[in-house]
Amino acid sequence: MHPPEQDYLDSYYSSEYIMSKAESLASEHRRIFRFPEQYWLISQLQEQGINSGSSVLDIGCDKGYFIDQCRRFGYSVTGVEPSISAHSYCESVGLKVYSNLKEIRAKFDAITMWHVLEHFTNPHGVIADCEEKLHTGGFLFIRVPDFASFWSSLLGKAWIWFQPNNHYVHYSKMSLIKLIESHGFDIISCTSRKPNDMLTKKSGVLADKTLNRNFGYKQSFKKYLGRLYEHFTGVELFLIARKK
Repeated sequence: MHPPEQDYLDSYYSSEYIMSKAESLASEHRRIFRFPEQYWLISQLQEQGINSGSSVLDIGCDKGYFIDQCRRFGYSVTGVEPSISAHSYCESVGLKVYSNLKEIRAKFDAITMWHVLEHFTNPHGVIADCEEKLHTGGFLFIRVPDFASFWSSLLGKAWIWFQPNNHYVHYSKMSLIKLIESHGFDIISCTSRKPNDMLTKKSGVLADKTLNRNFGYKQSFKKYLGRLYEHFTGVELFLIARKK
């Protein structure tokens, strides 16, 4: 089975991959319970000297939750998101978002991709575009599922992030490093980690209670189990690289 052409995927994500109105509260739930994760990611930017006033491009920004938080820390933020509904949401809250990476002419101090690279059928083309859009000395931050992790090896096709209909390239630590190095980057670090810790779990419980009390929202039992499954088995690679 061959992965679909990227042109088809661009069309798919911009039209079919749209959240229904019934999922809006579920989306808000995700925004709330991911607060601890997003603040940690911002701290990683700051550890590399990417501070207030720096320019950040987030590729695959969805509804802009991450760059919205970055904006509160004083960053100049831009996003890329092909989904029409997510793109419209970003614009409604004043975020500058493009539908395609190739539409952007500016250069940035940092580019982030949070669980996005695995959705591209041509990762070399994406990383080449990132290299072009970074200032010399700029940073690239990437998170992808760790396909060589213990849980991936143990569970195989039942692993939470084994999604052949959406994830077209799988990465081990070595393959991800080789990809990034081949495009003129120095690797600062590449670690295998669990993104969902107890603080994230507690934040999820708080989101449950808050939305249920105020809007009568109750997450389905299936989604709740999925969240627990991701909490225990989700392992990612977190890479930081610098343009030479």
